[in-house]
Amino acid sequence: MKSSLLWALALVSFASAARADESSLSLYGVIDAGLIHQRVTGPQGVRTSHTGMVSTGLSDTLFGVRGHEDLGGGLAAKFQFESMFNLARGDTSDADHFFNNAAWVGLSSENLGEIRLGRQHTAAQQFASQLEAASWINMGMGSTFRASDNYQVKNAIGYLSPAWGGVSLGLTYSFDAVGDQIKGQSSPAVSAALQYSQGPLLLVATWDRTRLTRALRPGASNPQAVQLGASYDFELAKLSVAWSRQSHGYAGLNGGDPDGLGLGLGAAEFARGGRLDAWLLGASVPVGARGKVLAQWSQVFPDWNWGDGSRARDGQVATLGYVHSLSPRTSLYAMVGVATRYSLQDQVVQGQGTTRRVKVGVNHAF
Repeated sequence: MKSSLLWALALVSFASAARADESSLSLYGVIDAGLIHQRVTGPQGVRTSHTGMVSTGLSDTLFGVRGHEDLGGGLAAKFQFESMFNLARGDTSDADHFFNNAAWVGLSSENLGEIRLGRQHTAAQQFASQLEAASWINMGMGSTFRASDNYQVKNAIGYLSPAWGGVSLGLTYSFDAVGDQIKGQSSPAVSAALQYSQGPLLLVATWDRTRLTRALRPGASNPQAVQLGASYDFELAKLSVAWSRQSHGYAGLNGGDPDGLGLGLGAAEFARGGRLDAWLLGASVPVGARGKVLAQWSQVFPDWNWGDGSRARDGQVATLGYVHSLSPRTSLYAMVGVATRYSLQDQVVQGQGTTRRVKVGVNHAF
């Protein structure tokens, strides 16, 4: 870990020095810190509460380096390294992946689009997450729409097209989303996304599927997800609506693991043939020149029975918050959120109660 931090500091120093002379290289980041109070009623009525500091409120805390070189003729070379870290503790958020948010290099053409090679967000995540009205960490759109959550795939090649009359598409293929591309043991993943953007209107459709090896697959089928959504900016308010169907576990392998399956597929009953539908409604309402009220509601409808034969019940996540911009880069925020019959760590859990959360904090981008 110490060598990784030294390597990161050297990279940051290089980027800072180079930025003055070379506009194609830039250091950027987001710093988010606040206070949280949370009360949770878990399975069997077990109650816990927590008050303290949090390093993720409105957004993740991260830093990154991105580069761009003009190769002429509308062609450019690009790269990006991005890492999340915990501001409260001063350490990295992911011990296994230092550049956990992004580590890719690619080529971009004005007429043909962009190809990326390396660790990256899926096409579905990039397109569908634009529908999110309120990005509160663990209670945003990705809490129920897991294919829209802030996750990445490794060993991947991605393509993003230019916009043709407002229509653009994205494709991502991972040669192995789980392991190290060992022949006969790989679990490839594919993500496809289509969007139409014209003025205040945005329409999005996405599809994800991960083909797990038989040794890893807990059921007869592979996890997949479909997402559809739209947003429209009426100026007085920007409204979003979305629907998702997630089948046989979470396709991004980024859910909880309450039954010890080891893959982030969610509950065992879900991974072994279950289906989870979700709806989302969101609104962003400007308040004066610098403020905005963010409201978002999402409900999930699980379609499976638990091991004891009881039916899985629907759950919901609702938030209300306010963000006030002190400058183009610095904002203050406050939010309240409630998750009913839904776990923010493990999603749909038998007997899960209610989570109540309050956050206040500051968010600064550089």
